[in-house]
Amino acid sequence: MNTERVVECLAELHTLTKLPRIGWIMAGVPEPESVSDHCFETAIIAYVLAQQLEEPVDIGKVLAMALFHEVGEVRLTDLPRRSSPYVKEFKRAAEEEASRDILHGVAESVLPLLQEMHELKTLEARLVEAAEELQIIAAAMYYAKEGRGDISEYRRDAEKYNPLGVEPAREVADVIKRRLGEYLGGKQYWELGYSRNATLPAE
Repeated sequence: MNTERVVECLAELHTLTKLPRIGWIMAGVPEPESVSDHCFETAIIAYVLAQQLEEPVDIGKVLAMALFHEVGEVRLTDLPRRSSPYVKEFKRAAEEEASRDILHGVAESVLPLLQEMHELKTLEARLVEAAEELQIIAAAMYYAKEGRGDISEYRRDAEKYNPLGVEPAREVADVIKRRLGEYLGGKQYWELGYSRNATLPAE
């Protein structure tokens, strides 16, 4: 074991505890969750959902996917969803390359698990993906309950939530959607930052 390399990797991964989730900042949430918080809660949700399934689940694989699924953000940082039309084409490749460099010589066995998660072909991958998206709308519910920021945008996330065939996730999402709606009331979202190909008014 190269202990120097292990410490370097751990120091980089520690960055995720200080890196805020940018979408929440744009929504005006003061002191929002970190990327590390997001990964931890995703792992907790995935574990809890797995306990509700009758099918056998490789829980070690599930937890590894959940805890490391944002590892590329150590070097790329967290990007808001509105950046997707501009960076989606190369973001996945960049995240994969960054993940390889960050985990090199320390935890490379995680890399094929991250690829498996992106492909969504296994129950474990679908479970983690469903848990990650569930974490987002759950966080929106918490922030809305606390009156932190303008969370109205996330009403749409709750409406279009895809459980990927994981029935317990769908049932939990239904409760979150209802409660989020109650906390938001009739507040509508201002589509600020999402227009594309805008033209200037004629002079």
